[in-house]
Amino acid sequence: MATEQLFVSIVIILVAARVLGELFQRFRQPPLVGEILAGVIIGPSVLALVAPSADLRVLSDLAVFFLMFLAGLEMDPREIRKAGRSAIVISVIGFFAPLLAGTYVSFLFGLATMQALFMGLLLSITAVPVSAIVLIQFGILNSKLGNTVITAAVINDIMSLIFLSIILQMSAEGSSGKLNLGDLAMSGVKIAAFLGSIFLFDILFRKTANWLPSRVEPVFKKLQTKEAAFGILLITTITISLIAQEIGLHFVIGTFFSGLVVYKEMIGRQNFSRVYGIISAITFGFFAPIFFSLIGIEFNIQSLVNAIPLFIALLAVAIATKIAAGYAGAKLVGFTKDTSLAIGFLMNGRGMVELVIATIGFAAGILDLTLFSIAVAIGFVTSLLAPITSRPFVSSAKSKGSDAVAVVEESRNDQNTTFT
Repeated sequence: MATEQLFVSIVIILVAARVLGELFQRFRQPPLVGEILAGVIIGPSVLALVAPSADLRVLSDLAVFFLMFLAGLEMDPREIRKAGRSAIVISVIGFFAPLLAGTYVSFLFGLATMQALFMGLLLSITAVPVSAIVLIQFGILNSKLGNTVITAAVINDIMSLIFLSIILQMSAEGSSGKLNLGDLAMSGVKIAAFLGSIFLFDILFRKTANWLPSRVEPVFKKLQTKEAAFGILLITTITISLIAQEIGLHFVIGTFFSGLVVYKEMIGRQNFSRVYGIISAITFGFFAPIFFSLIGIEFNIQSLVNAIPLFIALLAVAIATKIAAGYAGAKLVGFTKDTSLAIGFLMNGRGMVELVIATIGFAAGILDLTLFSIAVAIGFVTSLLAPITSRPFVSSAKSKGSDAVAVVEESRNDQNTTFT
């Protein structure tokens, strides 16, 4: 019976998401906005046709996995490295400004120290999956702006996960609110080793590109099992994601980087195109609508009735500080006004990453139901606003012929796929 109910829920989600996604597409708005609103309508806030469940959250995690793998396949490690300095500046400012402001406002409303720190952390997040799919739908993921935003979002999420571990250590039973610097240092070493190994692999591949692909590609050509290349890449990606999760990073970071170091030269251009096509069809045909609809389904307006002033204050802080910090950081590293504003608005989406961290805080007893509901609502509103508010500035930058939104000609998927 549970399986039947799950399939009924999936059908309802896909129908609603497709209808509203198509409607918003016709009004020249990103389909994901319609998909989020579809979740609100069919969720507890309006029609109550679908309720959040453990099974749907598993599907949402799978959606994040494929979204991040696709984003990694779309991007080039060399462009990521070029965006590194700019992205670090943007991510640091974009992390600490909302963190400090959110913590201060939470204190003003009488929240306890750990609760205030946790709410500040939730406001500092930039969700990589939301940013990635918005950039894909705008057709600028593989541009200077796209690489900068994604790299900054990845760095931002790594910082948020480190800060999360600090809060959990300080709030753990019997910890006396003290931080174990040894454990924190060890976590930092593991994270640095993981990220360093990813880019070391990229550098080594570049140096062996003249002879290694010619030896590996024939192996893939000899595989007789249907879609064997897809299966091998999937196994590799899951393994890297699990390693990332084990060392203290969220699995989405591992998934993104595993997609980043997949080379069409290694497995063959034909195999790469086939794998990319499969992942793109699975992601946008099935998982993406479920992912964004679930953000709307998780939103329950009734739970905010007793905390509207705190919700409005934190939402205002979340939006204002993230946009201002993103804009200031982008201007500081030399982006134009339009591009800087686009970066600020794109960094404002929080979505599922905030929900994941909020769930951890709720399970640990740091957040109560009201604070958890506020976190979900902020994630919903900012995910809704990110594509709508950034679109005019992206369009303006395109119309002015800005180099920042010019797509790198040699795309790794060789398909020039644009989702507009």
